[in-house]
Amino acid sequence: MKKFILLGIPIFFYRNSILYFYYNLEGLINLIVILICLIFLLKRTTFRNMFDWFIGICFVIYFCILYYQTIYLRGFIFEGYNHSVENLKSLFYTINLIPIKGIISEITINPSVLSALYQIFGNTFMLTPFTFAMLYFKWTKSYKQTIWYSFICTAGIELIQFFQSLFYALFVIGLRRSTDIDDIILNTIGAGIGIGCYYLWSKIEIRFNKGNSNISI
Repeated sequence: MKKFILLGIPIFFYRNSILYFYYNLEGLINLIVILICLIFLLKRTTFRNMFDWFIGICFVIYFCILYYQTIYLRGFIFEGYNHSVENLKSLFYTINLIPIKGIISEITINPSVLSALYQIFGNTFMLTPFTFAMLYFKWTKSYKQTIWYSFICTAGIELIQFFQSLFYALFVIGLRRSTDIDDIILNTIGAGIGIGCYYLWSKIEIRFNKGNSNISI
């Protein structure tokens, strides 16, 4: 049960949502969602040593940041109906179903090359730590299953962002987000990088353990 101490990290980050929940109901709802997700993962996690705890702490911090940057529910409390045809038309500009189109647009339209590269590489490595954690803590049983779960995760994020844009178009509440198939492609590539990182780590761990065995003998 000690592992659930890690839930104190998101609680600390969102402490104002608890103390002043009557002013920040959205923050409290987001905290509840984060806690539910982390409880689900921690129930399947075993910490064997201090390094496992280090990885666990890093993952919880990473998860809080990932949630905030991708699907954080903000401005979604209904305050009034403000529907218009123009809002619905704008929804189509937030969707890209053509592979590589979004990447090309990011490079050609963005006035800053560094900003464009930041967006592309950010999407590429977004799920890399998550994939590494899935294998490290044995949440998945194979590389194939890890890629599949990563794909479901990134597709789910894009679907939630689509509904956020839909709510914005219908009621002008929440955030207008983009839904881009290129994000799914880049995230899945990043998942493959995470698998590669774990593979290298597992080889290093095996050699390290063998080295310790030889020394003890």
